[in-house]
Amino acid sequence: MSTPTTPGWYEDPEDALQLRYFDGVVWTRHTTPLLSPTAGSSTIGRAPDVQSVEERARKAEAAQTPSWSAPPSWGAAPKGALADGAVLAEWWRRLLARIIDWILTSLVAGLLAIPFLGPLVAAFETYFADALAGRTPDQDAFQSALTEAVLPLTLVGLAAGLLYETTFLVWRAATPGKMVLGTVVRPTGQPGGVSLVVALRRQAITVLSSLLGLHAVLGVLGTMLSVVDPAWLLWDPKRQALHDKVADTVVVLKR
Repeated sequence: MSTPTTPGWYEDPEDALQLRYFDGVVWTRHTTPLLSPTAGSSTIGRAPDVQSVEERARKAEAAQTPSWSAPPSWGAAPKGALADGAVLAEWWRRLLARIIDWILTSLVAGLLAIPFLGPLVAAFETYFADALAGRTPDQDAFQSALTEAVLPLTLVGLAAGLLYETTFLVWRAATPGKMVLGTVVRPTGQPGGVSLVVALRRQAITVLSSLLGLHAVLGVLGTMLSVVDPAWLLWDPKRQALHDKVADTVVVLKR
């Protein structure tokens, strides 16, 4: 086929079933069918197919609706939530709750420790009286009084903490600090409150670190344990502290 010399529609040199426009210099990309549509495909004089119109409307609506992609695995929960939809409490919320609980338990422990403070107060009074009078305080007697007071005060503090935590966890699934911050404690696998055994297991690390603190050498391990315990939730996928791991519990936002 010879190349045209004037602009116009000519038989497409690449496809005999269509026409291609020649602009006088080169073949363009504009094409059109060589034959008109058949009568069977024409809609002139016929009512449109209602089903086809509805189908096109559904397709148009689906095209405008954002598509939803399924999670990578069935039952997988988004970050910061459990598979059943419960939202895990943030670290700052748990920290503030712990501070509130620490203040309250310290007040309770202080009241319970009053009967054991007599010898300790007397040792402080003697120490400062000697210092103000220009006498050398008896360091051995003062240190002995401190050592004798550590054990009963530690045990009173542990008893107050156990009573406080256990009572509120079993009764309300949350301590007063957690109530203020809107969180509750529940088993990891299912919603609901915690049992007495679980509430006690949740405090095992606190008791262990406090008892280790009574020993001069093991006290270092007790201090490390008391720091790592709450810090664990910062990198744990379920935001569990070590005491949560021991009791198999999580702290979630109250629904």
